[in-house]
Amino acid sequence: MKNRNLVLFVVLSMALLLGYSYAIGKLYPPKSGGVATQPPGIGAATPAPTPNNSDPRPASTAPVALSTPMASTTHSVDADELHLTWRVEDGALIQARWSDGTKFFNEAEKNDRGEEISKAFPGIGGVLNTRFNLVTEEKTPTGLKIHFQNAEGDHLVYVIPQKGHTLEVSWSTHRGTHLDLIHRPSDEKEAQSLGRVFTLNDKTINAVAWTSVLKDPFFSFLGFKRKEMPPAASLLGMDAGLEKGVTAQRTHYFAALWDVSPRITERDERGYHLAPDANGNLTTRLYLGPKETGQLAAFGEPFTNVVDFGFFGAVAKLLFLVLHWIHRFIPNWGWSIILFTLLLRGILWPLNTKTTVNMLRMKDFEPHQKALQARYDKFGGDMTKKAEMQKELMALYKKNNHNPMGGCLPMLLQMPVFFSLWSMLYAVYELRHAPWMGWIQDLSAKDPYYVLPVLLGASMLAQQAVTPAVGDPAQRKMMLFLMPAMMTFFFAQTPSGLCLYYFVFNLVGLAQTWWIKRNYIPQEITA
Repeated sequence: MKNRNLVLFVVLSMALLLGYSYAIGKLYPPKSGGVATQPPGIGAATPAPTPNNSDPRPASTAPVALSTPMASTTHSVDADELHLTWRVEDGALIQARWSDGTKFFNEAEKNDRGEEISKAFPGIGGVLNTRFNLVTEEKTPTGLKIHFQNAEGDHLVYVIPQKGHTLEVSWSTHRGTHLDLIHRPSDEKEAQSLGRVFTLNDKTINAVAWTSVLKDPFFSFLGFKRKEMPPAASLLGMDAGLEKGVTAQRTHYFAALWDVSPRITERDERGYHLAPDANGNLTTRLYLGPKETGQLAAFGEPFTNVVDFGFFGAVAKLLFLVLHWIHRFIPNWGWSIILFTLLLRGILWPLNTKTTVNMLRMKDFEPHQKALQARYDKFGGDMTKKAEMQKELMALYKKNNHNPMGGCLPMLLQMPVFFSLWSMLYAVYELRHAPWMGWIQDLSAKDPYYVLPVLLGASMLAQQAVTPAVGDPAQRKMMLFLMPAMMTFFFAQTPSGLCLYYFVFNLVGLAQTWWIKRNYIPQEITA
């Protein structure tokens, strides 16, 4: 019965993993071969069409979202680290590209069969219920100013610094129209592959995935509803940065962040926007850059919370500080991870030793346990007799000062460390495109030749073979090969930096187990 249940568990686990991979492939189809549709006039500073006087939209000064964005002229500039593109029609920033070509937002894209994969993200910044017909550039000693103007006297200005990626944005109008900070996408295809939208307080972050805002949950038939965008605040933003060749992106290394403090934004079905003051003016800051702790802290200390360190965030941050400190002396993130792993294994050495010794001690008890079970086999499934056998077995442990659960606590204490490392190595910008050696040129991407996952599986197989084993031999034999195979399959899709850490972690564990077994002296059992 135990064997059957174990096999059933393993089969269902594999089916779940395969089903998940299949679902991800369907939800995020590959974008290779796609044909991107670019807006006309990129790089040009041509005036946008003057609005038609018969436009049926209300003439009220209250902010009104553009019903259907018309094909408009764009204006682009190259900054030190960013290539920026605006929609002249409303002054919205529709694309930012990092110096290595990484796009911040979606663009309209179709596959080779002409099927629409994604729509263009509606943009950030810009103004509601406003049309501009003139855009000009002005060079300054510290950077560049982009002016959007119209005949009604509205004036939107983006100040781009010569160095860095924090823009100053100012809006001046006598009509009271609102600055559109983050526009809510109309559907999933406008936020394809993008991560979260969030608002921040001094020490907390309220984050919701775009997919949760734009898509009904799987259990909607049970009454579950779509999530709302986070409550309005003076600090807000969204994940950004679409990695090349990644079809199911889970980590976003960039962000678009607004700091409108001390004022509070407004939130409605259109997204987040901000009204000018009584004089018709407002000024704010826009950060378009990496989720790098130092730069985020310079923009505003609360923004460091946008780096998603997972459930054990405090532990993950501490571990990253240690890793970052090691990197100061070893300027290669791969070797820093290896040294960090050795250091961590050294700290956990006593806990792992206790676990291994406890397993060896359980091996000493195995003949006595089997003899006890044989005495009770004649009673079959009698639960009363099984309870008596268990009571007698626990008395045997107590008589020999042995706690059968003594090896579990050290393992449980290591779980927060493992999950913290997992989320930390997934999240930090510093590992993005960071090379190690040879074929590993990006520690944030999976191993292109699957060498590390295979070595990891082999190290797990060796670890299973030398680990003291108790229990049913058939189960041990099955798990000897099944667990390494499953972990190899799983880690083949994870960042190579995580594979490197876990492989070195296993190697040290293998050596530690061998050393403990070599020096262990079996103790006599008092029956």
